[in-house]
Amino acid sequence: MDKHQAKPLQEVSEFCGVPSEIIIRFIQEEWIQPADHQTMMLDEEDIARIDLIWELTERLGVNEEGVPIILHLIDQLNCLHLELRRKNQINLE
Repeated sequence: MDKHQAKPLQEVSEFCGVPSEIIIRFIQEEWIQPADHQTMMLDEEDIARIDLIWELTERLGVNEEGVPIILHLIDQLNCLHLELRRKNQINLE
C-alpha cells in the first residue's frame, strides 16, 4: 500500500482481521486519527496503529486504561527517533 493511499474502513477491517465496530471504537477513543475523518479513510499509519492496539488488547491483555499510555510512549519514542535521525543527518553534512 502506498504510504499516502487511504483505504475504506471495511477494507482495512478485512485486511487487519479486526471488526469494523472495534476500529470505530478505537477512533472514538481517539487512539486512531483517520487520514480522512469524514469518509473514514485509513492510511498506512492508521493500519499500523490498529494492528498495534489489537495486539496490545487481544493478545497481550492490556486494559483500555493502559492503551493510551502505551500509545503516548510509542509516539514519544518515534518523535525522539526522528529527531536523532535529523541531527545525525545535519552532523553528516
